Amino acid sequence: MENENSLYREIKILIASKREGEYWDFKEKYHKNKADLLHDIICMANNRADKDGYIIFGISDDYEIKGLEDDENRKNQQNIIDFLKGKKFSGGIRPTIELVSLPMGGKEIDVLIVKNGTDTPYFLIEDYNDGKRRVRANYIYTRIGDTNTDIDKSADINHIEYLWKKRFLLNRPPLEQIKQRLRVKSEWNRNDDEFYNIYNPEYTVALEYDDEIGHPEFYSYLMMNPSTSYGMLKVKYFGTTLYNQQFVILDSGRYITVVPEWGLIGDRYTNGDSYYYKFYVKDSMNHILHEFLLSEDHEAVFARNRLYSGVLIYQSDLEKEMFEDYLDQNLSLIHQLVEVEKEHDSFDWLETEGKREKIVNQERIIIGKVFNNLLEKFRYKISSTRK
Repeated sequence: MENENSLYREIKILIASKREGEYWDFKEKYHKNKADLLHDIICMANNRADKDGYIIFGISDDYEIKGLEDDENRKNQQNIIDFLKGKKFSGGIRPTIELVSLPMGGKEIDVLIVKNGTDTPYFLIEDYNDGKRRVRANYIYTRIGDTNTDIDKSADINHIEYLWKKRFLLNRPPLEQIKQRLRVKSEWNRNDDEFYNIYNPEYTVALEYDDEIGHPEFYSYLMMNPSTSYGMLKVKYFGTTLYNQQFVILDSGRYITVVPEWGLIGDRYTNGDSYYYKFYVKDSMNHILHEFLLSEDHEAVFARNRLYSGVLIYQSDLEKEMFEDYLDQNLSLIHQLVEVEKEHDSFDWLETEGKREKIVNQERIIIGKVFNNLLEKFRYKISSTRK
């Protein structure tokens, strides 16, 4: 159920973006021509995004939800699996698919999920024809941006090379491999201030602590104790640093995480309203490390939840882009909500080194709270049923 809910939210975001992309495509109805269906599946299986591909049926060219109730060409999952089984793919390796129906806008749409894999490039060794349309043998099709390779052409050589490299894992630099490993905490052991992967000990994560107490940021004051210190986290491969990021020790040592990123709404160069805030984006290296560093200690979990009251967690880069556009278009609303929140809770109890620092931290705590509330409403609006 959680996976289906996650897919539902992602598809809603993609529809709301009002554009197609490198791993998703919209169709108002199912293909009448089977060669076109096969071509689209192969292009998605060979997409350059290195992600599951989505062919989303029931969405018009202007991104309105039309549904599929009257589509005479509508298929079920077994129909498509049987269709692919009958085609002669190189090595007998076919794209793996899943078909999911989702209620949306009072209608029902289908999402054909073309699973991401390392058996690329997928291609036929025998032509497949339906009418005048032909998927050609030994042609490599892919998807670049929002465009599929033409059915009567093969992809450019650089894209073909990428797909062969993907098969032999030559397109995955060490940092990307470490990133995937970090998602599985059970694969890592800790030795003092260094973590190492038990299957690939050449992958390490080192914590280098600063000796001095650091300067608190606004989220430090969301903790039970604002005492703050910092250090540098280094992701290494055979001792070579591939990625480094500052980490912060919060709540007098109870909680460690990588420092969230800064975002800005408004214009920093004029006297107009501008609002700085902090965020993580799920599946980014920062967020993966943020999750990796969390201990199971209940005090650390409690501190993490307090951090979330002032820091935003985006589901994807696309959600961040869309929400920031929404905020930039509603600066007057933000100003109004910030002022209302100041009247409700001024956070006057903050103890800082100076008056100006106190004002800045008070405002950033309030901005974090306001933005989190707006993000929740923004998601509800995206997910709510269209009339």
